[in-house]
Amino acid sequence: MADLQLKQVVKRFGEVQTIHGVDLEITHGEFVVFVGPSGCGKSTLLRLIAGLEEISEGDIRIDGESVAHLPAAQRGVAMVFQSYALYPHMTVRENMGFGLRMAKFDKVEIDRRVEEAAAILKLGPLLERRPKALSGGQRQRVAIGRTIVRNPKVFLFDEPLSNLDAELRVQMRVEIAKLHASLGNTMVYVTHDQVEAMTMADKIVVLRDGRIEQVGSPLELYLNPVNDFVAGFIGSPRMNFFDTRVRDVAEGRLTLELPGGEHAELEADTAGVAPGDVLRLGIRPEHIREDDGDEIGLAIEVEVVEHLGGSTFVYGRHAGGEPLTLQVGGLSDIRPGSGRRVSFAHGFCHLFDATGRSIGPRKRPEALKAAGQGLAAGA
Repeated sequence: MADLQLKQVVKRFGEVQTIHGVDLEITHGEFVVFVGPSGCGKSTLLRLIAGLEEISEGDIRIDGESVAHLPAAQRGVAMVFQSYALYPHMTVRENMGFGLRMAKFDKVEIDRRVEEAAAILKLGPLLERRPKALSGGQRQRVAIGRTIVRNPKVFLFDEPLSNLDAELRVQMRVEIAKLHASLGNTMVYVTHDQVEAMTMADKIVVLRDGRIEQVGSPLELYLNPVNDFVAGFIGSPRMNFFDTRVRDVAEGRLTLELPGGEHAELEADTAGVAPGDVLRLGIRPEHIREDDGDEIGLAIEVEVVEHLGGSTFVYGRHAGGEPLTLQVGGLSDIRPGSGRRVSFAHGFCHLFDATGRSIGPRKRPEALKAAGQGLAAGA
């Protein structure tokens, strides 16, 4: 296990700067997930840690020692790629032990490490097979086994499940989580899939345009996003947003006019907010009720309904013309083309100013449960 620190890391490709002064502390044994949209710099950052790219400025430290200018082989890291990159003419055993053979390890030691890794990954019966005789999930386990035998300080995963079908992705998420629990090594995992991030991570790092937007536990990012970007990226389906106008400002409280003329009074950081300002209100689909309660109400026109058995997704538009998504019970009777009135509790609302910064109050899990609704799956 190892601590990993990134200190003011910058990466430039010619005149183009892709990583902008990233600072990050990862403690030994943590499972940290880099997540963000395509092109945000998450894979580049992973390659800088691995030594596959050179940093332009800053420092990278493992166990307190700078590795920024060490070659990849001397950093004590091992990387699993999106592509399995297995040698087709070698057996599973030979693929897993290849790196150790190149490093001149003793055959007895190689066999011992391969057998141990195979036992962890349940690859024992497959050791004499070649890659063409394996499923996609089995090939990915072999690729992971090839890193385990090296006994690295830090495991790096670069979108390792992208080539798998939906069912295998779920299975491999569970397998990697079990692997982390059994090995206890520091692991850094890159994905564009926020569901993977929410279900696997001890800590999530949300990236945008080569900068860190927020670092925290999955629940912290879900409940208390620092801005509308993080709020919209974390959670599935994504958070609903619509414009509201400030009617009145009091100490720590705002009165807002919602689309359709409804009013709502919400706690908020009122510094710099004035009557007439336009703020963005966010509400997650799973926190909207399809009945008209005594909370904040909105009239919607239903456009599409997706029945998934255990839950129903409803897509419509509210009076302001913006889209609104609901996640409701699986036996919902909502029909396309109908008009409905929906509601949501004050405690579930998020407010964002014109810059996208969150100005809503911090949310606590126990407070949300007390409001009468559970948290989202994956939170």
